[in-house]
Amino acid sequence: MVLVVLFVVLSVGCGGDAKKDRANPPPRLTFDSIGSGEFVDVGGRRLYVECKGSGSPTVLLEAGFGGGSDVWVDVLAELGQQTRTCSYDRAGIGASDAIPGVHDAGDEIRDLERLLDRGRIAPPYVLVGHSYGGVLARLFAHAHPDETGGVVLIDANGRDNWRRGFAAWPKTIAPKQRRAWAAEPVVGGVDGRAGAALASDIRSLGDTPLVVLTAARNRELDMFQGLPPEIHRRWTRQRRVMQTELAALSTDQAHVLAMRSDHFIYRDQPALVVRAIRAAVRAARDMAPLPPCEQVFTGPGVRCLS
Repeated sequence: MVLVVLFVVLSVGCGGDAKKDRANPPPRLTFDSIGSGEFVDVGGRRLYVECKGSGSPTVLLEAGFGGGSDVWVDVLAELGQQTRTCSYDRAGIGASDAIPGVHDAGDEIRDLERLLDRGRIAPPYVLVGHSYGGVLARLFAHAHPDETGGVVLIDANGRDNWRRGFAAWPKTIAPKQRRAWAAEPVVGGVDGRAGAALASDIRSLGDTPLVVLTAARNRELDMFQGLPPEIHRRWTRQRRVMQTELAALSTDQAHVLAMRSDHFIYRDQPALVVRAIRAAVRAARDMAPLPPCEQVFTGPGVRCLS
C-alpha cells in the first residue's frame, strides 16, 4: 500500500492520471477511431495531432502523465473559435507510436520540435501544460523563448518535484520500499526523475506572459487514507510552495486559485481554463503584458493569489 501511494504522489500526485498508467496500456487506436487529426512522421515514428481553428498564436495543449489528446476535446473546440489550437498524443500514448526503451522529457521535447516543424504548426506558441505537461511546457518555453508567446500551467508539477516529494515523505515509513522506488523511477517507459532534473534548472521565463492555475482541493490525497495525517500536511505545504515558485518564473504573471477544482481543473472548471488561455493568447497577439489578475479572473470559484 505504501509503495503504491508513494508512486502516485511522486510521479503523478502533483502530476497526472495515475490510474490510467498503472492499469494495462490502452488499446492501440486506429485513424478511423480518433477523429479529424493527422499523423506526423517524427523520424521513423508517427505522432497523432489534431488542430482546430486558425490564426496566431498557436495554442499547444500538453496533457498530464499518461494523458492524451482526448482530454482536451472540449477545450480544443472552444479555443479553436479564437485561434489555431492543437493537441497531440505523446509517444506511446493514444494513437502515437512509442519510443523504444526508456525515454524522458528531453526526448519528448525533441519529438514535439519535430512535430511542429514537420506538421507545419507555426509559432508563436502559447504552451498549455497540465500536471506533468507543465514540465514539458516549461522546458520548451525555456529552450525556445523567441517562439513562445505565453505559458499556462494547470496544477503543474513543481520544480524538482521528484526529490522534494521524497523529502516530504517521512523517512521512517517503508524505507525499503522508498529505496526500491528511488532506484527504479521509470513508469510506462518514462523516466520521471530524469524529466524533473531537466526542468529543475529553469528558474526564470523572463517576461513571458504566464498564468498559473492551482487547484484548491486535494481529493487525490484520499489515497493517503490509513497513513499518518502528517503526510497530508507535509505534501500540501510542499505543493503550495511549488505552485508559488511556478508563478514567480515570469515577471508578467497571474496566479489563480481554482476554488472548485481538484488536480483536474480542466474537468472541474473548464471555463476557467479557457479564460486563462484566452488571456495568454491576447497578450501574445498584442505583444502586451497580461491585464491585472482581478480584471480577468472574477466571480465565484476563483481567487487571485498575485
